[in-house]
Amino acid sequence: MSLTGDLEHLPIVDVIQLMNSTRKSGILNVSGRKGESQLVFKDGFIVSASHLNNSVRIGEVLVGRGAITEEALKQALEEQTKAGGGRAPLIVTLLEMGLVEEDQAYKGLQELIEMTIIEILTWKKGGFVLEANLKQAPDDYQYYPNDIKREINIDTQSVLMDALRIFDEKMRDGELSIEDENEEESEITADDLGLSDLDHLERKIPGVYAGLDDSSASHAGQGGAGPDNLVRRLNDVIAGLADLGSAPEIALAQLRFAAEVFPRVLTLIVGRGELIAEKSIGIKSSDPAAVSSPLGLRIPLSEPSLLSRTVKSGDFYAGTCDDFVVEHLYTRLGAPSSGQMVLLPVKSAGRAVFLTYADFGDEPEGDIPEDLLEMLIDQTGLALEKVLKRRESVR
Repeated sequence: MSLTGDLEHLPIVDVIQLMNSTRKSGILNVSGRKGESQLVFKDGFIVSASHLNNSVRIGEVLVGRGAITEEALKQALEEQTKAGGGRAPLIVTLLEMGLVEEDQAYKGLQELIEMTIIEILTWKKGGFVLEANLKQAPDDYQYYPNDIKREINIDTQSVLMDALRIFDEKMRDGELSIEDENEEESEITADDLGLSDLDHLERKIPGVYAGLDDSSASHAGQGGAGPDNLVRRLNDVIAGLADLGSAPEIALAQLRFAAEVFPRVLTLIVGRGELIAEKSIGIKSSDPAAVSSPLGLRIPLSEPSLLSRTVKSGDFYAGTCDDFVVEHLYTRLGAPSSGQMVLLPVKSAGRAVFLTYADFGDEPEGDIPEDLLEMLIDQTGLALEKVLKRRESVR
């Protein structure tokens, strides 16, 4: 999974909260005029950080706190050198060698993460790239979050709240300043950023968050949430899933979020050998906020088709429709101007329970935020599992 965005339109705090709420692993690269910083996540927890081109490293922080000596740091670095390309992060090496107490390692890493977040909060311009499968991380070691057997997991919400509190205090006391948006940008070289090539400097933010200026003609969803608000809205939806007590409520939550991206959305319940068209938005009513009553349409699953394959695989689909969809769905709904459509299947116990169908209706085809939609169906599926387990326990 790869997700890109622009700091002018999407605060980095929202991205951090999204990683935490979806329990994702990966590396968040944030770049601005000053350089680049990184945060490394494992299952939603922050396990590592790189502060502004590695200008501050975890070893320096631990020495500064008195948690380790210069000699201990030297020993750990020598051990890392011996381990070669498969070496563990420095903080893990220190722990495994017994050179630092775990509580001190935790506090040191928390301090580094807070410093990194506070620095990023002062940036008004820049972009971020979230890579869930990136292999290269801070300290120049080959890293994939799931490969690390021992790490210090920092609670993301807690450290984020602390960082925001410290940021506010420093701003109040005049110890920090927000970068000047009107300041002319000087040319940044590869050496300035500590990068091996200039391609990295040209990472722009097209994809999901492209065209965010007022003149953008791309579709922003009937609910009025432009692309810059989608991550915030997804955070809200995921947070609210825990309070829902039934499958229909969960299906409706997914339907409403999809309606912020697509003009026409429809819930399809998986029955015995058929799909049953349930509630919809933008199909029976022109009111973009109105959830319409069930359509009563029944679509057979006995024939090979895009719908039956999606129900069987449970995989997210974004692309063109097939003749089956045209025959059984568009004859009732009317065909969209664009041939693009999306299917969001939600599974329980390994099988699809319902799908959300979505298209652009009569509007021009817009960007499809596939990464966010896949996150949505993952979290909806987990919420559905919890609801069904609660129901079973009551029985």
